[in-house]
Amino acid sequence: MVSPMIAEKIISNAPYAASAVTVIAGFTVKDWGVIIGVILTMITVVVNWVYKHRQDQRESALFYQKVSKHFKHKDN
Repeated sequence: MVSPMIAEKIISNAPYAASAVTVIAGFTVKDWGVIIGVILTMITVVVNWVYKHRQDQRESALFYQKVSKHFKHKDN
């Protein structure tokens, strides 16, 4: 037997679930293609940003190493 609290949560959320199923069932293949395309584009943007950020960090570290070696060598 399901507790009354759980049953109440299920009943109160049922219309939202039914709405979501209705919307999803109404999508055509073209709609799914657009949705998947947008999601994949957003993932691509995030992955590119992460890798570009890491590359910038590496290049900055190398630059500061070269600059510090140059000034150390110049002081001697």
